[in-house]
Amino acid sequence: MIEICRIINLENKLEDLGLLLHDFRQELASLKMRKINYTLADAKQEWKDYSTNEYEIYLAQENNISLGYAILRIFDQTVWLEQIYLSKQERRKGYATKLLEQANRRANDFGKETAFINVHPNNHKMIKFLAKNGYEVLNLIEVRKLYNKEKISTTIQVGDNSFLY
Repeated sequence: MIEICRIINLENKLEDLGLLLHDFRQELASLKMRKINYTLADAKQEWKDYSTNEYEIYLAQENNISLGYAILRIFDQTVWLEQIYLSKQERRKGYATKLLEQANRRANDFGKETAFINVHPNNHKMIKFLAKNGYEVLNLIEVRKLYNKEKISTTIQVGDNSFLY
């Protein structure tokens, strides 16, 4: 049976979590058709960075096997779902919904109705999942200048506006 539990001490889960985070970062890069050099050591360090009081980490596991995770950032009594990830073979089984429900329970603990989530605009699977779970309000658009020597060939349309992406 699936279990959602909060991880307080990451040390004994770093190997499992490192592999999941590595896969998450690779998958995000592929959304923008990029390859990144992100190692398991990088992933373990990133997990250590999340071990502050500002973050809460929830693990989806079964028989002590890590299937996926959610990282929540609590800021000014607002819950931000920073990451939610399940290994590919564990998707479409309801585990992500349980992690999302946990994020919303934490938001309720602070008197809020919902957690906030940022999502890549071309992450169509995640957008579809969020819509299925009642998320449909676009709250903000993040924009920035091009980095020095950065070349971007794709665009995304938001209403009447076209942005490099």
